[in-house]
Amino acid sequence: MSSYRNRLLSRVTAPAYEPMTLAEAKLYLRINTVSEDSLISDLIVAARMAAESYLSRSLITQTWKLAYNDYIPNTVFLPMGPVIAITNVTIYNPDGSSQIVDSVGYYLNAAKDSLVMNSPLFALNIGIGSRIEITYTAGYGDSSAVPKPIKFGMLAHMAALYDSRGTMSDGMLPEQSSQLYAPFREMKL
Repeated sequence: MSSYRNRLLSRVTAPAYEPMTLAEAKLYLRINTVSEDSLISDLIVAARMAAESYLSRSLITQTWKLAYNDYIPNTVFLPMGPVIAITNVTIYNPDGSSQIVDSVGYYLNAAKDSLVMNSPLFALNIGIGSRIEITYTAGYGDSSAVPKPIKFGMLAHMAALYDSRGTMSDGMLPEQSSQLYAPFREMKL
C-alpha cells in the first residue's frame, strides 16, 4: 500500500504465480538438488518484488485500487502499469451510499497508463467527504509475456542474493539487473 499526497494505492489481488518457475531459476543458478528449493522460491518472489518496485510496474497480472478523497483530476495516472483494463470507478458518499461511474464516462489512454474522464467528475455532484476508487488490472499478462531482459535482470538479482547470502547492501540492485531493467522503468516527468 502506498500513499501519494491525496491518494492511496493498494494491491487488491497479488499475482497468481511468478514470472519464472523454480526449475528456470535452478537452471540459471546451476543447482541440481532439492535441498534449497524453498530458499530459491523465496528468492524468486523477492526478485520479482524488487523488480516491480524499481520499475514501478506490475510484471504478472494483478489488481490495484487507487483511491482519492473528494475529487479526481480529469486525467488520472494509474501507477504500477501497464494497465490491462479499468474494472470500475466507484464513488463512495459520506452517507455510506455508493455509485459506479458508467464506463462510457471514462477511457484508458493510448499509452495504457491513465484513466481519462470524458467530462469533469464534479458533474456527478461529488461532495466533501466522498471517496473515489479506481480499480484496475495491470501487468504484462502471464510469465511468457514478461520481457526477457526483465527476467534476466531478476535472475542476475537472484544469483547475487544467493551468492552473497545477506552481505549485499539493503535496497541495492546488482548493476546488471538495473541495466537490464532500464528500458522498462516507469519514469514520471
